[in-house]
Amino acid sequence: MGSLFQKPKEPEMPQSVIDAQNERDEIANAKRKTELKKIASRTKSLRSNRRMLLNPDNDPTGVGPTLTDTVSVRDPYETIRRV
Repeated sequence: MGSLFQKPKEPEMPQSVIDAQNERDEIANAKRKTELKKIASRTKSLRSNRRMLLNPDNDPTGVGPTLTDTVSVRDPYETIRRV
């Protein structure tokens, strides 16, 4: 009669499973930390120089569009050849 009212014992997790869970948690925390750093960096740069980042004419590399000639560039996705 006593076994009806007792809680069943939970099986113990193997140490390898516990280690794998801890490793996954560490990886997830590291990814979360890098994402937060990216967001903070973006927010800081937007606060300091919004016009420069959001200007479509501004090249983020700082080089500019003068290095390549765009006149002779062919669209690789264009299937119909113009004669």
